[in-house]
Amino acid sequence: MKKNILVSAAALVALPALAFLQNVTPESQGIPSSAIADFIDACERELDGVHSFVLVRHGEIVAEGYWSPFSADRTHLLYSHSKSFTSTAAGFLVDDGKLDLDERVVDIFPEHVTEKTSENIRQIRVRDLLTMNAGQDQEAARSNVSGDWVRAFISNDTPRVPGKGFRYDSCATHIVAAIVERKTGKKLMDFLEERLFSKIGITGAWSNTSPSGVACGGWGMNMKTRDLARFGLLYLNEGRWQDEQILSRDWVRLATSLQTRTDRSGDGDWSQGYGFQFWRCRHNCYRADGAFGQYTIVMPDQDALISMTAGLSDMGKEQELVWRYLLPAMKDAPLPEDKAASDALAARCRALAFPTVKGEKKGTACGLGKSFALEGEQKRFFFRKTALAEKGDGWEIALEGECGPQRFDVGFGKWAYGEIKLELQEFESLGTLVGVQHTAASGAWTAPDTFVAKVYLVDTPAWMQFTFKFSEDGTLAFTSKFWGWGGGDTKLSGKAE
Repeated sequence: MKKNILVSAAALVALPALAFLQNVTPESQGIPSSAIADFIDACERELDGVHSFVLVRHGEIVAEGYWSPFSADRTHLLYSHSKSFTSTAAGFLVDDGKLDLDERVVDIFPEHVTEKTSENIRQIRVRDLLTMNAGQDQEAARSNVSGDWVRAFISNDTPRVPGKGFRYDSCATHIVAAIVERKTGKKLMDFLEERLFSKIGITGAWSNTSPSGVACGGWGMNMKTRDLARFGLLYLNEGRWQDEQILSRDWVRLATSLQTRTDRSGDGDWSQGYGFQFWRCRHNCYRADGAFGQYTIVMPDQDALISMTAGLSDMGKEQELVWRYLLPAMKDAPLPEDKAASDALAARCRALAFPTVKGEKKGTACGLGKSFALEGEQKRFFFRKTALAEKGDGWEIALEGECGPQRFDVGFGKWAYGEIKLELQEFESLGTLVGVQHTAASGAWTAPDTFVAKVYLVDTPAWMQFTFKFSEDGTLAFTSKFWGWGGGDTKLSGKAE
């Protein structure tokens, strides 16, 4: 018999920001602590950036970890994991009898229909949006940066017949979000707060919006990892939370079962089919899935789930490690307690951390505290000036660019927290990285004339690295490396002002 709840919302609020919560030992829920330790080892050995995980079995958290500088109290950008929440909002409306899966989009938004609206567009149903069978060209609507994405979607002709084939398109999910807002008269996140978040204890969730103010829907939500696990547990329990049926079993089964074949061949996890904004997996599992490794993987046969955030270049391997180390280790009955192993696992999870920059506290460069005017071709950021100065037991980096003067702290042998405002080209339409970003930075002198700072944008998968190489002639070679959303290196030269 399944147990019901992770922990109460009140208990979560009372937790210290960096507390490790472990309700029960893994052995009590049929998992050897050693298997989870092996999974963590593999994540660190084979993957380039898992940020957090919460593992749940029989309704209990059996292990939870955050790689510092990431932490339990921070929300994390979800990318397409957002889609499963948007689908759930539509599910509430279907349960209420306020939305029919066979309703046509043009009937919900008649103001955008003209005599030029194509027949294929006129035939798109809500069901087609949810199964990625709308037939639209990917991102066609979202390319309309400053306009109404719903209008752009309906105005965009397509030669494909709706309902006849899978074509992944985040804009289709945006239309679902717009439908929810049209049907309820509420913002998507406000509706989810009322029907979902407040019911199961999700706090602090937020979302980016389109230029017209509609929730992105297919991307752009931000939540804590433990809250993703709450969401997964609701689905694992077929829509029930404690003594209340929050979401109908019928919807959960529809949303997570095979609704359409995907466009992938082979026997991997992207070729198992698609439901209503949930991916099917091997081993009779399903998942909410976001770029760079944002996952909630639900394992019904094992009465288990794992939620993870990450900044990965290989999402497939992340799933593979779950199948290799965790799933086969789950036994049908409790195991004998192993206090030494469970205590060691708990200590290991508390100590998870990314390495800080290795090097010396002092360099011999004479450019400290000076401002340098930067020259050269820039790919992502547009920095006109920079400076590196000592501050306390660490440093401060100053940057001046499109968003004006920016400063953030850099720690030595530790992560110093701060913030920076970034303006990324080609990202305004996604609405996810323009504005203030929270930073965690570590730095060191890797050579007498060279200072390196690693900077995580700790609410996202992305990170930056800045290298200052000072020359005796008073010039600076400045390199900024950006990982995520295309990434790339920018090499600039600077002269002291």
